[in-house]
Amino acid sequence: MSDPIAPDATLPMLQVKSLGKLYSRRPKDMRKRMSKVARNAFFNIGKPEIRELYSGEFWAVKNVSFDLQRGEAIGVIGLNGSGKTSLLRILAGQILPDAGEVIIRGSSAAMIDLQAGFQQNAPGRENIFLRAAALGFRRKETELRVDEIIAFSELGDAIDAPLASYSSGMRMRLAFAIMATVAPDVLLIDEVLAVGDFRFRQKCLAKMREMRARSAFVFVSHSMNDVSTFCDRVIVLHKGRVYFEGPPAEAIEVYESLDQGIPTKDVPQQLAKAMGPVFENPDALAGVAHFWCDEKGNEVEEVKFSDPLRLRLKFRSLIDVRALSIGIPVWSINRHYVTGLSTQVTSDTFDIEAGDDVDIMLEVAPGFLNPGVVKSMLTVLDGPEFLYRQPNPDLVIRSAKHPTWGSITVPHRFIRRDKGPAQSKGAPVVIPLNP
Repeated sequence: MSDPIAPDATLPMLQVKSLGKLYSRRPKDMRKRMSKVARNAFFNIGKPEIRELYSGEFWAVKNVSFDLQRGEAIGVIGLNGSGKTSLLRILAGQILPDAGEVIIRGSSAAMIDLQAGFQQNAPGRENIFLRAAALGFRRKETELRVDEIIAFSELGDAIDAPLASYSSGMRMRLAFAIMATVAPDVLLIDEVLAVGDFRFRQKCLAKMREMRARSAFVFVSHSMNDVSTFCDRVIVLHKGRVYFEGPPAEAIEVYESLDQGIPTKDVPQQLAKAMGPVFENPDALAGVAHFWCDEKGNEVEEVKFSDPLRLRLKFRSLIDVRALSIGIPVWSINRHYVTGLSTQVTSDTFDIEAGDDVDIMLEVAPGFLNPGVVKSMLTVLDGPEFLYRQPNPDLVIRSAKHPTWGSITVPHRFIRRDKGPAQSKGAPVVIPLNP
């Protein structure tokens, strides 16, 4: 990583060129690799080229390149283990890359661990000078800003108490106040705004908005709402590589189309347990097929948030079904029970006799289930008797044009009583379940 150089208005504030970081799962592979690096350094012949990997090695970051201009914010998103934090730590100079180059024009600061570098026994005031010095500011420069930093942190008299007596929230306030007040040219942010109370978080966001005029931002976050509202463009990292780079809305859509994975090994069993048992009665129903589909009945694997959801069910009935009941319970990928769709809710009834070839389509109004992977079961009953119960294929719901929270979006509107309904462009369109 090159040393910071003087800013030039015609050049990017940050240039990342073919960046790579190699890790090893086995200590002996790491020692072997380090011995090559040490040998080359000793003979001053440069960093050894990595042509092949040992069996325990893998690229945490591989061939990542981008430029960042002053006033621009680039988001970095991806699944857990995609290399986001490793990339940010390389940019911050906390770890050295094994390939590529980072060029920073001007000063830089990282909001990866806000409390790193603090002295626990020193008072908060002295830690301001220590942290500012680490960011490259002289004591006289910090003295001009110290009152502003203390005011922003809202610590009051506690600023002269030892840092060891601070709560985690107080330390976060002080760390962010220092970082925001010294306003570096390049700011690296990793989820730190998720910490702290709501009011102070809004204050931090407002400060970052002010800093946009002179600083450039690399913003790593799992909050798609923050990414979409704060960033000019977004990189999607997947398995250490740049999977996509483009506008926030498109990047988020790509991110949500990736296999979201399962956070622990126990969750698949827990999800299967939550979804309940499977069952078939071949003496009652034959040739059962069920899948998510488009309006023509053709099978689909994904839909847009703004599209209706349709599920098609086909079977041959080998018996007279006196009280057909169809149910589709729905779960999110993390096994939360979202909702249930049922003929008992819609009061739909069907007369089915032995030998009938049945073809039924469920239609759900658009704009209810939020983006993500939909897990569901299909149950077919005759009164209390189960005739069939099996999982439906997964359905991926693509990004909405507006922010979403939780698992579902309830159609709603706001009305200005003194002047009539608001002219809303984004209200969900509701179609009848029983046209």
